[in-house]
Amino acid sequence: MKNLLEHKQKTKILDELIKKWLEETKKDPKNFTKDKFHKLKNEIYKKYKIAKPFQSIELIERYEELIADGSLEENLFFKKILRKRWVRSLSGVTIISLLTKSFGCPWKCIYCPSFEGLPKSYIPNEPAVQRAVLNNFDPIMQIHNRLRALEITGHTIEKNDVRIIGGTWSVYPLEYQEMFIKAIYDAFNTYDDMKKYLEKTDLTNDKFATFKLKEGYKAKLSKNLEEAKKINETSRLRVIWIAIETRPDWVTFEEIARLRRYWVTRVEIGYQTTIDEINKLNKRWHSNKESIEATKMLKDAGFKVVAHMMPNLLGSTPELDKKALKEVFENPDFRPDELKIYPMMVTDNSELTELWKAWKFKAYDDETLINLTAELQMMIPEYVRLNRTYRDIPASEILEGSTLANLRQLVEEKIKKSWVKLLDTRHRELKDWSNDPKKAILNIFEYDASKAKEYFLTFEDKEDRTIFSLLRLRLPENNEDVVSILPELKWCALIREIHTFWDQLGVKEKGSTFGQHIGFGKKLIKKAEEIAKQNWYKKMAVIAWVWVREYYKKRWYNLEGEYMVKKLD
Repeated sequence: MKNLLEHKQKTKILDELIKKWLEETKKDPKNFTKDKFHKLKNEIYKKYKIAKPFQSIELIERYEELIADGSLEENLFFKKILRKRWVRSLSGVTIISLLTKSFGCPWKCIYCPSFEGLPKSYIPNEPAVQRAVLNNFDPIMQIHNRLRALEITGHTIEKNDVRIIGGTWSVYPLEYQEMFIKAIYDAFNTYDDMKKYLEKTDLTNDKFATFKLKEGYKAKLSKNLEEAKKINETSRLRVIWIAIETRPDWVTFEEIARLRRYWVTRVEIGYQTTIDEINKLNKRWHSNKESIEATKMLKDAGFKVVAHMMPNLLGSTPELDKKALKEVFENPDFRPDELKIYPMMVTDNSELTELWKAWKFKAYDDETLINLTAELQMMIPEYVRLNRTYRDIPASEILEGSTLANLRQLVEEKIKKSWVKLLDTRHRELKDWSNDPKKAILNIFEYDASKAKEYFLTFEDKEDRTIFSLLRLRLPENNEDVVSILPELKWCALIREIHTFWDQLGVKEKGSTFGQHIGFGKKLIKKAEEIAKQNWYKKMAVIAWVWVREYYKKRWYNLEGEYMVKKLD
């Protein structure tokens, strides 16, 4: 009886807090900040003499219950204030990282650690590794675990960017690849049905939402990959993008055809450096030749290319690191779309560990690394997105190298003091409500890359260049090898990415001041088609992920092979 009374009292307080909160958000939603919310909470806690504040996930859970029983109407501004770690949804999608099982690695890069039972280069205490181990590397369980954690902390989970990590995807057995990709689609297709059998969710950790299911639950899995993809086209939770990691020397035309069948849209490849002698010294065993060829092949097939660079490799110096990155953007044979910078760190269980112990390797000190990273960031052009400047390895696992988890913040504070404005897309993505999308202007940036003409189209704020929406258009000149395996791309211009920023809206939600679903995409596609026609291209092909195929059908695109294609005459 006591527990029942306590539950009723708690529910009463939560309801009062939510009611007053909603009243305040309706008055001026854009200016109702988290600070104002905390002030309101403290007033109510004081009124009821609550010593220990309620968890945010308890508020979210009660809010969802009131929505479900019809007591409240959905309020998007309210939900955004309520949400924990709101930056996770700013790119307009939910990011889900999955770790593959270990299948060994045929290479001996000196910096890669090897731990039993883990893919090479991964450390036991990394968050994604812990989640994978918790779920026995089962992709469906990893996804359900992550979706549940995001959902109970207030995030919209209908549009998902799946990042497959675990090393060189291309060397995994084809049977395992097929199983893993199919499981990704099955996971999103079955999540809502699985929730009906939830008995208890552990709400104490927003990264690892462990839960217990009632007896009798059995997932309704698809018969094969093609069926799984088809179901996902109309599922509530959809796969928007899939990314894999591989080596430049393992990118082949046959591999590209397979990746398109899996509906992979983005490929991460490790340049590491553009100085061949340093790559050789670190036993990387590929050169610029393979990096350049892989970059062109992927772009000609419509993929987005993410390059990895590693400052502080054995044999390098800050000056050589700057020279290497300068080559990436000054040489049109490189010019990737996105970049990750991973400064060298020495961890246990690698060849570099032994070299470090023998005093044959020394990492840059923090001051050197901050200064170097600042100079590297200032080199990055406006069409590139800088995803990372530091790998998320726990400090306890780093034997030599920087343990500054806030390295990026320190670097950008330094850059700010030098009055340099960073123009890479990540720094210009829409992040708050201070920019008015109605005042957006179209900007077109043209550049040469990988033996073709590229156009980077953006709708952006003319004052501070904040990006609301972007599109990458490629006009390939000579892609006969790609056409031989993907004949649907003959005479095609390529839309390789289209992306509208700010907060994720559900698939069927209408547009709002948040940025998505207000027409930027349609305008960018129309402009891209105009440019392609002016350059005498007969067709436009889009590397269209699952859920947008209906969107493109309404614009006279039809499915040909693994692309949505439109005749431009």
